[in-house]
Amino acid sequence: MPQPANLLNKIYVVQQQTKVLLVTVKTSEGAPANLTGAKLYMTVRDKVGGTVLITKTTDDDISISCAEGGQATITLTTEDTDIATGCYLYDVWVEYPTLPPTRHPVVKHAEMVVEPALTDFTP
Repeated sequence: MPQPANLLNKIYVVQQQTKVLLVTVKTSEGAPANLTGAKLYMTVRDKVGGTVLITKTTDDDISISCAEGGQATITLTTEDTDIATGCYLYDVWVEYPTLPPTRHPVVKHAEMVVEPALTDFTP
């Protein structure tokens, strides 16, 4: 049974549009988390446990813009958003370089709504 999506982190994208998401990672106390040496991950699926449609990491279209302030930027490219219109689920995780690595959810089970473009961008 799918869990309800996190409506506070619902995002809207238009098909074949570049979308830049600004993320602030916070500690459980609400203070900005230090991202020095950390990796961030974003995954978009069609449903919980379903097909992975988009995967982003700090190696691919996620940049840490202010490590001390917990700030990062996630870029969804036109290729990423070239998917069917509809509602998808995404999550964002942070991984710290400890042994073993420590992983914490930043956003979990949130909705990403893909809307149709009015202009056709196909060649």
